[in-house]
Amino acid sequence: PFLSTLMATSPAPSPAPAATCIPYDKATPAQLALALAYLMQELADHFPTLDFATWGNTMLAYKPDLWVAGEQVYLDYADVTLLTQRLATSPSLPELDPPIYPDRACYLAKRMVNYQDEALEALDEMAENPLAYGPRVFAVVTSLALGNSVADNVFAATHRGPQGRPGSADPALARAAAPERIRALRAARGALGHLPLPSSPAAPAPGATPGQ
Repeated sequence: PFLSTLMATSPAPSPAPAATCIPYDKATPAQLALALAYLMQELADHFPTLDFATWGNTMLAYKPDLWVAGEQVYLDYADVTLLTQRLATSPSLPELDPPIYPDRACYLAKRMVNYQDEALEALDEMAENPLAYGPRVFAVVTSLALGNSVADNVFAATHRGPQGRPGSADPALARAAAPERIRALRAARGALGHLPLPSSPAAPAPGATPGQ
């Protein structure tokens, strides 16, 4: 994952046995300054363009515990990890081109694209009998079939190799045709939905012979 790779080059040390844990709000100004300097030094290679205010505001918003051992002040590895995640979302960072996506984002994008492909195939079944499915089922399938632009962008930037399942139609063409297919389905459901239900045959009058 991006974060694991990012942190592997400069892992924060685990608290030494003699270190004392001090809550952020109970630390002295000097200790807070040393903790901030520690964080900036540990992550300087990863965030070289961040301004001092961003570093300080991120620390203040998160308020991690400080570990103090003599004149040394540092942060726990778990806190450095969380602070790294917060700093990575800072608007002060320049946009990367191409962007870097964490592995989990790539996984979710792949799942979303797969759901879209499956929903597109389900549209064929719906077209055979548009009224066979309730409104909620119809809404879920059509929403997935329309896809998601964010998932499409992440998938396109990270996926390698052929797209779609073997033997299936061109997935790009199928996804592009989804809106028109869904409009046709909605029209069919509306047209068929307003047809009067077939009336039941009238019951024969008492004593009448069928056919009379």
